[in-house]
Amino acid sequence: MAPISRTLEITVISAEDLHRRRKSMKKKSFATVKIDSQNLGSTQIDDRGGSYPFYNNKMALNLPSNVSFMTVDVHSGNFSRNEIIATANVPVSDFLGGFVPESYLHFLSYRLRDVRGKRNGIVNISVRVLASDHTSTSQTRKVQIPAEKTNFGGGVAIGIPMKFIENY
Repeated sequence: MAPISRTLEITVISAEDLHRRRKSMKKKSFATVKIDSQNLGSTQIDDRGGSYPFYNNKMALNLPSNVSFMTVDVHSGNFSRNEIIATANVPVSDFLGGFVPESYLHFLSYRLRDVRGKRNGIVNISVRVLASDHTSTSQTRKVQIPAEKTNFGGGVAIGIPMKFIENY
């Protein structure tokens, strides 16, 4: 059986409080998302944002089953001449697994670090795992939690706060 690959819909929304060489950014930045060497995407260049760029660019990338994190880089400059000013590693476990439906839209924010490991702003992204076309109905299961039958209150518990008084 071949390894399962999922498609992610990633939107790089914005970045906050970016610095280049310890000074506030003036202009021209863009972000890249890299899952592995074959799966990477880029936003458009933000000419007006400075230290608070707004990208709001959506991209669809394949996520192989053996990948444990993806990298978001913020670049200063343009596509032909640029430098990475900040990086964030995003764990795949933040939006995969657990009890969340497959097409759930996650809004996530991560601390960016410069090449020396110092704080350099925040990046805001959204991630949605797109429903796979090859999922059969036999693999999909509905999770149902059985309701407990009781003779009182219909299974709802009501808590009443009480003040504890200690006697000496």
